[in-house]
Order: sequence, then C-alpha cells, then structure tokens
Amino acid sequence: DEVNRLNVFPVPDGDTGTNMSLTMQMVVDNLAKLPIGASSAEIRKTITTGALMGARGNSGVITSQIFRGICAVLKDYNEVDTKTFAKGLKSATDIAYSAVSKPKEGTILTVCRMISEHASSICGKTKDFETFFQEILAKGEEAVNLTPTLLPVLKKAGVVDSGGMGLLTIYRGMYKALVGEEIEG
Repeated sequence: DEVNRLNVFPVPDGDTGTNMSLTMQMVVDNLAKLPIGASSAEIRKTITTGALMGARGNSGVITSQIFRGICAVLKDYNEVDTKTFAKGLKSATDIAYSAVSKPKEGTILTVCRMISEHASSICGKTKDFETFFQEILAKGEEAVNLTPTLLPVLKKAGVVDSGGMGLLTIYRGMYKALVGEEIEG
C-alpha cells in the first residue's frame, strides 16, 4: 500500500506496489512447490519463470527482468559471495535497462543501477555478506531519496519513485531472510 501511494510515474494509477507484490508472490508460490533438495538450477528457473509469469505492469516486468539478471549470473557459481552477487546485480541492471524502450532516470532503473555500482565498488573489500547487504541497502535508500531530483514529476508530487521504493523493499526482505529475521505480514 505504501508503494502504491507513491505511484505518480509514468501514470498515477496507484498500482506499482500491487504489481510488484503479485510478481514476487508468484515467485514465492512457485518456490513453495519445489521439492526439498531442489537443485540451484531448479530454484533459479523457478524464480525467473515465476517472476515473468507473475509480472504485472511496467514495475512487475522490470522486477522480473532484475531477477532474471541476477539468476543468469548465479548459474555459473556453486556459492554466492559478495563478488558473485555484485556481478548478479550488474547483470540485473543491464537486463532491466534493456527491457525498457526509453529508460528514464529517477525510476526503479536508477535505484537498481546505483545499488549495482555500489555493490561492485565494495565487493572486493567487504566479504561479510551481512555487512555487504547493509551497505547496498544504505545505497538503495540514498538512490530512492535521489529520485525526486532526477524526475520533476516526483518532486512536484512530493514523493520518491514508487518502483525504486518497491525494489528497495524487496531487497530489504532479502536481507531479513539472510539474517533470519521474520518478515511482518
């Protein structure tokens, strides 16, 4: 609901949070159907297929492409460390930008890119995944807060980009899962 209230670009239809949530819910539902001990290849395929099949609206499609990019890189690794995840975020950014015919800064794309660039700059120095993730979340907050300076319609409405906030919310959820923290309903 919070993300829906921020939605003014590209049209103020108030559905970005819903669309991103439906996209991620399809991923979660499909993952829940996997057998215990599913291979990493099966998990990646389930994530990318679920995100694409669940994608709703521009924000859902872009979100699905972000996860497609991350999973495309993870297929080449048995373990995920900060360098590998940074590569996945770079791939996510490249694929997300290429999925949009006219990419616009000040949107989810900017947030995705800024997080990716920061992850690449710190992954060699920050080996601890929890610390790494905290740092990329901080950069994500900075990126979201920057969006109104890049997109005048956001500044005029007095909001940050809804898709960028939605992506940051998803990444916060990933961090909570990483540290074993329960996610409230």
